[in-house]
Amino acid sequence: MKKASICLSVKIRRLLIIVLALFALSSTNAIAKADDASRSDLTTASLEQLLELEVITASKIARQVSDAPSAVSIVTAEDIKAYGYRTLAEILNSMRGLNITYDRAYDFLGGRGYSSPGDYSGRIMLLIDGVQVNDNVYNQSYFGNDGLVDTELIDRVEYVSGPGSVSYGNNAFFGIVNIFTKKGADLDSTQAALSLGSYQTQKGRLSYGKRFDSGVDLLLSASGLNSKGQNFYFPEFDNGDPTHNSGLAQNFDGQNNLRLFTKVQGDFWSIETGYSQRHKDVPTAPYASDFNSPYSYEDTTKFISGQYHTNLSDHLKLSLQTDYSDYRFHQNSAFSGEIWQEAASGSRWGTEAKFVGNWFSHHKLVFGIAYRNDYQRKIVNPVLLADYGRQAISLYGQDEIALLNNLWLNVGARYDHFTDDGDSISPRVAIIYEPIPSYTLRLSHSIAHRTPTIFEKYYTDASTQFPNASLQMESVAATELILEHRWSNQTRLLASLYHQATEDSIASTPYDSGFIQYSNGKGGYTNGLELEFEHHSDNGLRLRTSYAYQDARNPDGNWTINSPHYLGKFNLSAPLYANAVRTGLEIQAVSSRNNGLSRPISGYALANLTVSTDRLLPNLDVSLTVRNLLDKRYEHSAPEYNTPITTIEQDGRNVWLQLTYRLK
Repeated sequence: MKKASICLSVKIRRLLIIVLALFALSSTNAIAKADDASRSDLTTASLEQLLELEVITASKIARQVSDAPSAVSIVTAEDIKAYGYRTLAEILNSMRGLNITYDRAYDFLGGRGYSSPGDYSGRIMLLIDGVQVNDNVYNQSYFGNDGLVDTELIDRVEYVSGPGSVSYGNNAFFGIVNIFTKKGADLDSTQAALSLGSYQTQKGRLSYGKRFDSGVDLLLSASGLNSKGQNFYFPEFDNGDPTHNSGLAQNFDGQNNLRLFTKVQGDFWSIETGYSQRHKDVPTAPYASDFNSPYSYEDTTKFISGQYHTNLSDHLKLSLQTDYSDYRFHQNSAFSGEIWQEAASGSRWGTEAKFVGNWFSHHKLVFGIAYRNDYQRKIVNPVLLADYGRQAISLYGQDEIALLNNLWLNVGARYDHFTDDGDSISPRVAIIYEPIPSYTLRLSHSIAHRTPTIFEKYYTDASTQFPNASLQMESVAATELILEHRWSNQTRLLASLYHQATEDSIASTPYDSGFIQYSNGKGGYTNGLELEFEHHSDNGLRLRTSYAYQDARNPDGNWTINSPHYLGKFNLSAPLYANAVRTGLEIQAVSSRNNGLSRPISGYALANLTVSTDRLLPNLDVSLTVRNLLDKRYEHSAPEYNTPITTIEQDGRNVWLQLTYRLK
């Protein structure tokens, strides 16, 4: 067993003894039943409900299926349309406690005090309809135009904050993002869409969706995007070198992508496939490559998944899931005039059986077994050939126990065995209490683990990074108190107070002669507060606003790099002119951040505005979005591999026009 598990083993054993004692006591002497009208029976729930996320109904605010300990925020298809979101990154950037850092190559997601620029692993798990889609080479999630799903195909996006290893295993470290896609019946037509935007950007999409009389639902979609991008001035390269073009990078920011997506489902089964390929030119000369010279990334991802649900008896439900995914990466660059090419490939398949039992009147039992085979995890460059496959098997279980008619105990644990990184146990315990109707208190403590990626463990380029084959898994322990108050299905207030601490944290550190190396450190901690308010009026007005305070410290007690202390979000959408037009106003505020140097990066506030209508012509939807409405100049922190660049300028005012025609 690896060090992270050994350090926690005594605490875990004690916790498991307590959990087993409580389980035995409650199974023979439960005090009262939960209220069936307000607490759903998991044996009739869909797979995503079994995972204890939230569900959404038409115009109402989401309500949790069960009183799980997690705090969940949701952006719906209506929100995506109202605010003109073009990528998953823009959706997540609008959500409670999250922020995006963009380095002109990838979008990096930060949350709960962790926002290291350029950290491919990210530590937040990305799911599509419950299936993990992080690649298995860098463990990276793709949130921009490199993502698998067009935003127009998204029914809702759910962000579950805090460790989620009990349900999801490795890499559900600081949180989970789950994309739920639309059904064919939601489109019920053929859609042809054309979008035009700033920086010579064009996108086309063709989609078809229908539910047939047989009950089979079908969704098909294909799209493509092309953008020339911008020119950038980097004063760090305005140093008299004739090859640096006076610090001006011209025509090195373009990108193009292709996406394909299919989804077919019946009453008890579903099959999904997805394909995404993106080529991105990078203007920032990463890893000390030649400035003002072509540098590009190409990422290709494809997956197929199948799910089947059935009732084995009146008291036992089974959900089966099998998936396969494949990832390919190619980098083309130049160093001192010599071409450098790098490639990576990852392939895996996995299967999972999840059971839900209601044999006991005061228990909701969820348990299962999962197997995953990462049979290819490969990186190739002129000085490296690394290919390390591995297998993992997992056992997990959780029980929600009704102690009183307004008091529940939620306990669970997961055991993971990795053929290369050893074993881990991830426990969770929570108390859920409803002191009075419409008020819910949740107090939880959970532990999660993450194994190192092969990039962190084995990568070298002989000039910047040195491998570390002895790298071990890291862990996080989090305690959270959540208060939720609902005035009705139309108004909701959420408050969360949390503390989390990491052990054996994996981070790049100076090694020797200018090299860096990923190693295990002492870890750090974050204390935070998050507030979220949401209201939907009968007249169609929708308001969502949030505030997050996070004090993230490294092992030395210093302010963590690129972690803003304050995040503020405001979203207001309202109908105008007898519902003929809808406007969406969004304001995002980010406080200053530490970039590891003596000068912090200034904070900023941005305003975005969207106007949309489906009344201009029959069957035609028109949407116009202006992002960075006030043309605010602001910067993001550059990854450490972008030296000497320390900050990267972000987009000024830009416009996005989208036309969607529905052929019934």
